Amino acid sequence: MTGLILKDLLILRKSLRSYLMVVGIYMALAFAGVWQADFVGSFVAVMVAILPMNVFAYDKQSKWDVYGLSLPVGRTRTVAARYLTALLLCLVSLALVAVLGSVMNVLGLIEDPLSYMASCAACGLLAMLMNAILLPFLYKFGAERARLMFYAVMGAIFLLGVVVMIPMGGLEQLKALEAPTMSQAIPIGAAAVVLLVLFFLVSFLLSLHFYSKQDV
Repeated sequence: MTGLILKDLLILRKSLRSYLMVVGIYMALAFAGVWQADFVGSFVAVMVAILPMNVFAYDKQSKWDVYGLSLPVGRTRTVAARYLTALLLCLVSLALVAVLGSVMNVLGLIEDPLSYMASCAACGLLAMLMNAILLPFLYKFGAERARLMFYAVMGAIFLLGVVVMIPMGGLEQLKALEAPTMSQAIPIGAAAVVLLVLFFLVSFLLSLHFYSKQDV
């Protein structure tokens, strides 16, 4: 399984170099005060969420599945390795954002470090959630069709949220909310992690089901 993860990372090495360069530019802009540090965390989450699409596209071009399934790893480990790759990328991105926040905090560029940490953690959870939604689509429909479906699903979720929240005054209620205290944030974060783990498990089982049905 380690070899499969390394294979995915090697496929993404060019994308990762470009990704790190763009993240570096965004970090520089955050240091310059052009953008808030929280925005960098949001950007990192979105970038990580779309990286698995590149792996699927390259695998299809090189017909990797035909070769990979001839190896003594099986479909379960192949799918698990892809999920671990996505998780690893999310953790690396969170580490980069944490380093950025630590440096900016030392330089006095962050007013509320706890708020920044909470925002980065939320971005990391969002990136993992987006991957959990995206990966079954990729296994079922392939990179090209899954990309369109993923954007359609995310757009529908956003549109539904706007349609429901605006008439009910949800936006005003969100603006009026105060930031949770540490004693409140810990149980909320723990519950979010548990729900994400369960969602990831369901996502993995769906991906494995779709991949098992593929005739390569």
